[in-house]
Amino acid sequence: MNLSINYADAREGNSLGDLILDNIPTINFFWFRAFGTFLIALSVPLIGFLKPKYFPALLKTMGLMYSIRAFFVAITYIKTYPAKVPVFSAFPIWKDLFPYQGNDLFFSGHVAYPFLAALVFWDNKPVRTYLLIAAAFSGIVSLFAKTHYSIDTFAAPFIAYSIFKIGEKLFKEDFSYIK
Repeated sequence: MNLSINYADAREGNSLGDLILDNIPTINFFWFRAFGTFLIALSVPLIGFLKPKYFPALLKTMGLMYSIRAFFVAITYIKTYPAKVPVFSAFPIWKDLFPYQGNDLFFSGHVAYPFLAALVFWDNKPVRTYLLIAAAFSGIVSLFAKTHYSIDTFAAPFIAYSIFKIGEKLFKEDFSYIK
């Protein structure tokens, strides 16, 4: 994934207009972008550890998602929206630790990750509900912080669903324990 992000950052194209982003206010959701995303990212494997029958399917579909996302990022190097809130605005020193410019736009991993996890944990209603809320909230935050174009955000659940279906076919044995 890092290779494709570096590739997209080095070849950033032009920024684009966006009907939704052009008409909503820009809001700095730094704390959620930094810590909310971190919490979601950690909670998914933790839930997998607590519910081990899901873990193999979860790991493999997440690996598939990040491989597919790396491909999409490498072929869609678009510059971020001009009014984007800088990700590291509150802690500029973090920029040295995470030198990405943020041109890894299509499709939103912030939305796809919890949505795909919700699909894997679908028969567990409390986990599913938490992850669907996390995906929706991540999408809303991404739009208002203008860190993703609306197409990046709205396409993510559809792509995640497709990846889930591919994962079910590729990893039948892992998904057989879930059902």
